[in-house]
Formats: sequence, C-alpha cells, structure tokens
Amino acid sequence: MPKKPLKILGINPGTKYLGIAVHLGSELRDWRVKTIHGKWSREKMKKIKMIILSFIDQYEPNILAIKKLHPSRSSQNLKYLVTKIKELSKNNGLKVYQYSTKELENFFQLEEKTNKTKMAKTLASEYPDLFHEFNREKSNKNTYYIRMFEAVALASMCFSKLDNH
Repeated sequence: MPKKPLKILGINPGTKYLGIAVHLGSELRDWRVKTIHGKWSREKMKKIKMIILSFIDQYEPNILAIKKLHPSRSSQNLKYLVTKIKELSKNNGLKVYQYSTKELENFFQLEEKTNKTKMAKTLASEYPDLFHEFNREKSNKNTYYIRMFEAVALASMCFSKLDNH
C-alpha cells in the first residue's frame, strides 16, 4: 500500500502575525505572513482559527509543524493560542509536531552564532521563490517576513525528518 503523501502546514504562531507555510511533499506550495489587528480578544482568536481553517480546507494537510514556544519569551495569550491551534489541528485530523528555534538552527546546520536572517538566507537559496521576501526583509527595520521564513523552516524540517523514516 503506498504511503500517504506528506502535506504539512507550518505555523510560526503569534498574536499579531502568523507565519504560514504549506509543503505538499517536498514542494513548498504556499508561504505568507497573516496580520491580525487589534487587542487580544475572543474575536481575534476566532479570526486566527478561521485563517488556519482556510489553509486546512484549501490544502488538506495531514501534519502541523508548529514552533515550540520559548518559556521566557511567551505571553499567556500566546501560550493559549498555541494550545488552541494544536487542538484545532488535531480535531481536523492533523498529527502535530513541535520544533524549537534551537532544533531549527541545528537542523539547518547554521554555523557559530546564528540568527534568523541567516536561516532565511539558507531557505531562500533552497527555495528561490523566497528571494523576493528575503530581499524585502533585509531592508525592513522591524522583522516581518522572518515569521514566514520560520514557518517554511518548520514545514521543511518536518518533511525532511518524516520523509526519511
């Protein structure tokens, strides 16, 4: 029996910005940053759920790769958001994998003192379609696309690890 193709939804969660990437097999199919305006509220949580459900409906992923939060860099709202994203994913039949920033750095074998920009550059060289966002990010004073690059990294790493099993 042929194994089911890996369809991975990568999410870098945030209460203001969601980094999202979709891998269908080894192919990167979608990548973006979604901005969610306003103060934290039930309405904002509902908006985030609708965004994620729209990606689940469109791509029918079977896996969620989500960033593992750093305990000292996470608010209660962010922790709540991640819990809800994981619940939503499981309720829609997705298997959930979490990876820390350190695991991403190790996976992409980023030398010595690394940073997210180096990881974005590595990803842009692996996925040339990302060069536009990489070049725009270099000129941004405040990071924006880095969230998307982390989502791509999560989905890419997850695919690689699962595909080798």
